[in-house]
Amino acid sequence: MDQVAEELRAFLVSSDEQLTLPPMDNNARKMIHELANKFKIKSKSTGKGDQRRPTLYRTARTLPYVAVTFDQAINRVNRRYFPRLDMKGKKSNRLPPVRGGASIAAATYQDGEIVGGSAPELGVENRGRAMLEKMGWSSGTALGAMNNKGILQPVTHAMKRSKAGLG
Repeated sequence: MDQVAEELRAFLVSSDEQLTLPPMDNNARKMIHELANKFKIKSKSTGKGDQRRPTLYRTARTLPYVAVTFDQAINRVNRRYFPRLDMKGKKSNRLPPVRGGASIAAATYQDGEIVGGSAPELGVENRGRAMLEKMGWSSGTALGAMNNKGILQPVTHAMKRSKAGLG
């Protein structure tokens, strides 16, 4: 990346209209395109497969070379972390904390837990409840026609997280 940074620096200092860089992988090309965008340079990738290369074009809006801003942009791009794909590392089993100190596990259902079982009854200010009450429903009565009793207890769903017993 240092060699590419020097080529980009030379391009910004010179009056060349175009800079074609050598073939590189997609992460490196993405970094080049982001750098070009910071300096208002038009960038385009050309070629196929492992021969794809970025080409930079000077525009009327291209910013002039300023050492401080150039170094800041290079450092910002170099600071990114690209994990090695050929190495297997340890993955953390801990869940990150959520605002308020609670964990993500507190917001999920455990195996066998009834979904919405701890939810309170809908309040009178709830629009859905208000609509049902306008149609004649009251707490403790079933939904449906008067001659049809319907169900009095809500349909429950027990959480099934494991795949055991599914077939």
